[in-house]
Amino acid sequence: MNFYECNLHALPDGSDSASRLALAAKRLGYSGIIITNHSTTGRPFGFEAARRVEGIEVVIGSEIVAKNPRTLHAKAASLREGSDFLAVHGGDEKINRAACEDPNVDLLAHPHDGRSGIGVAAAKAARDNQVAICLDLGPMIRLRGAARVRWMEAVRRDLDLIGKFDLNLMISTGARSHLDLRSPRDLVALAELLGLERRRAVEALALPKSILDLNRRSWASVGVELV
Repeated sequence: MNFYECNLHALPDGSDSASRLALAAKRLGYSGIIITNHSTTGRPFGFEAARRVEGIEVVIGSEIVAKNPRTLHAKAASLREGSDFLAVHGGDEKINRAACEDPNVDLLAHPHDGRSGIGVAAAKAARDNQVAICLDLGPMIRLRGAARVRWMEAVRRDLDLIGKFDLNLMISTGARSHLDLRSPRDLVALAELLGLERRRAVEALALPKSILDLNRRSWASVGVELV
């Protein structure tokens, strides 16, 4: 399978260049990475060099940061046409739900930044609009003690909703440095600790490739593809 890291942040959002992330991800066994710097920071540093790294696909996407749903929908509409992959930085309950209600969005990232999670209404919207939910395992790696326990409880509740509504799922570390990256095998093992089936975790790591292929197809109208 082609495993992709779907939510990486390079300079100026992170501490490493895009090419450094690409080289590290290639060594860990990824077929591709998607760099989703915040839409306010522009192109990541070193993205041209990253695309010259052999043996791994480097995709430049975008992650929308919005204070309210109206701003989110406006940014998603303006960025959609020129972006292979469009994520939304979640965490706030209203933003989580607005992202799930927008068919221009590919991925709701960091949905548990504020421990609010997605909820039933957002889950139904994500199902209807085919918005994937990101299982961001970064906090599981970084947090300790009671903070980690609370985070795991919130994530397990949402994994139940994701299973109930059969939502699209992706797995990431949300890495801002090559030191934050983990291999696909490690991420599958961590996801299993949260109660996710191994098969489902493997599919989640392969899903970004399918989404990218779909986004790159040309459509004359609904259901009519240009070939």
